[in-house]
Formats: sequence, structure tokens, C-alpha cells
Amino acid sequence: MSVGDNNKRNPNPELSGYQLVLAGLQVPQTPTAAKRLRKPKNLPFTEPLLFTSNYYEMTATSAPIISATQAYLKHPDWTKYSNGTLYYQKTFGKGRHIEFCVLNKHNHQPQYILDRAEQEIIKQYGVMAARLHAVFATYTAQQEEPWKQPFVLRGSELIKTLQIYKSKKLNKAAKLKAIADLAMVVGTLGAVIQWYEGDLNLCIKERCLLWMVSVQEYSQPNLFCEADDILEVIIRVQPGLWTYNFLNAEGEKSKTALYQCGFIPKQVFDLDPHQDKLAFSLALYIIQNNRAHKNGSYTVYNLLINILPSSQIEKAVSDYRYGWRLKEDLEEALLLLKDKVNMTIEFDDQTYPMWLRPLWAIPEELAHLSPQERNQKLLGKKKLPDNYIQNILLPAELSFKLSSPQISNKKLVKNKNTKSNKAGVKIKNQVDDVINNSGIAETALASNGKVTVTNIPDTKEITGSLVKQMRTAKEISQRDFANAVGMSQSWVRDIETKGKDAPIPEKYTAIIKEVLNFR
Repeated sequence: MSVGDNNKRNPNPELSGYQLVLAGLQVPQTPTAAKRLRKPKNLPFTEPLLFTSNYYEMTATSAPIISATQAYLKHPDWTKYSNGTLYYQKTFGKGRHIEFCVLNKHNHQPQYILDRAEQEIIKQYGVMAARLHAVFATYTAQQEEPWKQPFVLRGSELIKTLQIYKSKKLNKAAKLKAIADLAMVVGTLGAVIQWYEGDLNLCIKERCLLWMVSVQEYSQPNLFCEADDILEVIIRVQPGLWTYNFLNAEGEKSKTALYQCGFIPKQVFDLDPHQDKLAFSLALYIIQNNRAHKNGSYTVYNLLINILPSSQIEKAVSDYRYGWRLKEDLEEALLLLKDKVNMTIEFDDQTYPMWLRPLWAIPEELAHLSPQERNQKLLGKKKLPDNYIQNILLPAELSFKLSSPQISNKKLVKNKNTKSNKAGVKIKNQVDDVINNSGIAETALASNGKVTVTNIPDTKEITGSLVKQMRTAKEISQRDFANAVGMSQSWVRDIETKGKDAPIPEKYTAIIKEVLNFR
């Protein structure tokens, strides 16, 4: 067939069999959607970040706060009533006690909290909950009348303050969802307070929440006009009625209430929420009790029984392997308190023998000996005494002294521009009392009227980055270097990363120079 004949049959080949039509490839019209935003707009006013200009912040340290911390930390120790409900009771003597319960049937609480059993909620308590509880207590202390004044926080800023959810496995939306869920769990703790202070009746006989927490999530619609990932969460916290009796500045003046506060350092929240759980729990307990426990002296048992489940103490007594592990964990935690929270720790000569102390707390000539050689020299035998955990370690005494920031003006007033003091009323004595009760020294008064707390820097000649450079050049591992200088591996890691530009305390420089052959 010629081309001409073919053209006669099909004059328009593009409209005949020469065109291949594939079904299903038609492109639908693209749906229109609003422009996506990186940050949500029109967010409500929120409180500023803690520790932005100060190394210390004022925090509530009354009995409800201290005992609530223990209720969160010691969640396995909650007890059942005959009707099956759970409670945790903290007794203070003189007929005073605080009983905690789970209150998860309030209208402002989300459905997933309403639907959970008490036991499920209590299992969510722990160090993370205690950490957030401490932040709430700190914001509460900044309110003039906290029983009337809620405070509002951004979830993204709370994560920074708490220094949690740092894993790269979680995206921003997952982290915000986690902090929102944690806040709602913390907001389920209720209390009944039986408390008399002299002639004051500070009882709260009706079960009420410590923190009334509500959460609002902000997200941007996706291309299909459906709710997408969370961009921000706003957490509104109304402190409970306990604040009227225990955090009432005007009430203390008129002798109708108490006003109990202290200071909490930023370094407490620098402790890792996963790796340094014991150190954080100890730090929080010691700081919150500093006002009422001015001498700072505790037995090991007194410390541990107030922050650990009772079963862990019992297991340490009955199983020497677990007891040894607990002793090692305690020594690591004490070292972190000394190095990272700047606490001064002293071991009682009468009750805390040299052979029982951590390596970093004994003379250098003993620390370099093997455990068997050290025991032989101090005990006269290589083996540790039988039942030493129960008979010697737990009753051993040690004392803690918190570092003292400087305070130069004792007539302190709250910032007149803050919402907690709109009338510009001068607040006299409250901060002074806290400072005096907490053993805090003088600090400078900022131009805006806030307490500015600063540490006095010490000039040193060795920094963490220099240590890392010299250590890696000599091919010494962090673990070997830590053993050589008598410190923990986490201490070495921290000075080389978080504190890489900070000078190392002078007391460590001599041994570091010797190990790394500085000249």
C-alpha cells in the first residue's frame, strides 16, 4: 500500500488508531489551601522562660510541694483503700499529714484522661512528672496571689526549660504532644491537707487538685484542610487552693497563712532526665527541704527512702549485688550534685567510714589502690563487712551545703510591669525572708526590679575543649581518662561538650595536667 492510499483512508491520523489513549491518567484539579505557616499566630500571652537572666529562680517549698514531689517519685508506694481506690500519704508529725489521690474526672480534663484507670495514671508519674511539678512550683512563686492568678506556658519553651525529649527520633510535633500529655498527667494529682501551724488552721479537707491544667493544641491545616502536625501547645495552669494557706505573702503578714519559698538553681534542670534520675531526685529533695532542714544533714537512708520506692531499699538490703549497685549509683549521683549542681558534700567522720566513701572523696594515696588493697589497709581484711549496706551505709550521715549566689539589695520589689503586680505594690520582706531562710548571700538588683542572681566566675587555665584535644591526641578513651583522674565518665563527657568553653575547677587541674602531661 502506498502512502497516498493510506492517507486517503485516514486523512487525520492523529484522530484515528494512531492515537493511544491511557485511562486513569487524567490530572484532577489541585485543591487550594491556605498558605502554610511555620509558626501559629495569635497565641495568648505566656510567661517568659525561666533562667533567662538568672541562674536561680524563686520556687515554692511548702509541705504540699515537697510531699507531692515524693508522691510523683514514689509512685509504686501508693496504697489501696478497701474500696480499691489508691492514695499516698505523707506524715509530718504533730498530727499533720497530706494525703494524695488521683482526680481524673473533671470537666476540663481530656477524654483520654477521663477514661484511664487510677493505676494507669499513677504509672505515668515519675521523674518526668516531678520535673514538671518543680517548674510549676517555680512559676507559682512568681505570682502575688497564685490562688487567683493562672499562668500560661508554651509547650516549646517548657521543653527547653525542662531539657527533655532531646531525642532526634521525635519530631517537633511528637515532642509537643508528649509535653502536653505530661502536663495533663501532672494535673491529676489531688490532695487533702491536715495541717496546723501553731494557732493556724491550714487544713483543706476537700479533695482538690494541686494543679488545674488545661491544654490547647495549635496546628496548621494540610492540603486537604485536615488538622496536620501540632505546631504549638499552650498550657494553662491554675495553682490549687493550697497556695492560699502556704504561699500567701499578705496572709503571712497578718499571721493568717504561711509564705514558704526557696531558690532553685538552673543546674538542677541540666541533669539528664534519663541518665541522671537519682541525682535529679536527690537534688530536688535537698533543695525543697533546705528551708526546713537548715543544717543540711541527712542519713543515706533518709535521703533514699524519700525519693525511691521502698521495694528498692528492701532489695538492696536483702541482695548484696543489688546493694552494691545502689551504692555505686548513689556515689555517681553525689558526684553529679557536687560537680554539676555545685553542692558542697561533707561525710560524717563518725558514721561514714573512709572505706565506704566514694573514690573522689578519699585521699589520693588511697584512691589509687585496688579495692582489695584499700580494704586491707583500712579494714584489716580484703572483704567488706557482712550486711554493711543495712548496718553501715544506710545509717551513715552526710551533709549538703547549697552554693550561695550574691544578693546586694535586701529591699527587693517585684517588677511593676508584671501581670502579677499590676498595681505596682511594693512587696516587702517576702524575698528577704526567703533569702535569709535559704542561706542565700547578696546579689545585684536588675534595672527592671527583678532579682538577678549571678555566680562569680573563677579564672582557670584549662577548658574542656583543651582537655578533649589533648586526650584524643594521646588516644586516651573517656573511660580511661575518668579512671585516671578519679572522676566519672559522665563528668568527662560533660566538661568536653556542655562545658567545653568553661574553665575547669582548679582542684582538678593538677591531676589533669599530670595525666595529660601538660607543661
